[in-house]
Amino acid sequence: MTRGRKKVLTSALEDYIKVIFDLTQAAPVARVKDIAESVGVSLPSVTNAMKRLKDLGYVNYEKYGLIYLSEEGKKRAITLIRVHQLLDAFFVDLVGMPANVSSNLSCRIEHFLDQRTEERSARFITILKKIKTGEPEAYNDLERFLQEKPG
Repeated sequence: MTRGRKKVLTSALEDYIKVIFDLTQAAPVARVKDIAESVGVSLPSVTNAMKRLKDLGYVNYEKYGLIYLSEEGKKRAITLIRVHQLLDAFFVDLVGMPANVSSNLSCRIEHFLDQRTEERSARFITILKKIKTGEPEAYNDLERFLQEKPG
């Protein structure tokens, strides 16, 4: 680990996890070059990020070697993707944002939702979609949801 760097999973490192996940959907492993091209950064930047992700237990990586996500890395990638899709559904389907604007905003926010917030948000969005389509029980669902004590 580089001196002075904390062992913390940052938003930028989470973005690398998502890129590796995407790349490994088409091939079993990723390479530094492929990640650099996908993210638009230099090879040394990717190498530094891979060392940090390895230290945190999210990737398996050896210098000049192949890269793949650990089980923890896969779990985090799937969670980030799920949250991104949830936020996109809210911003596009309910707020009416253009998809590209929603995607950029969702990418920024996805790093900050914990599991409880994600679950409540998913329920809230489902209720709002029911209201939008005119389902009769939707307002009762919303009332129950709002009366629940969060946390």
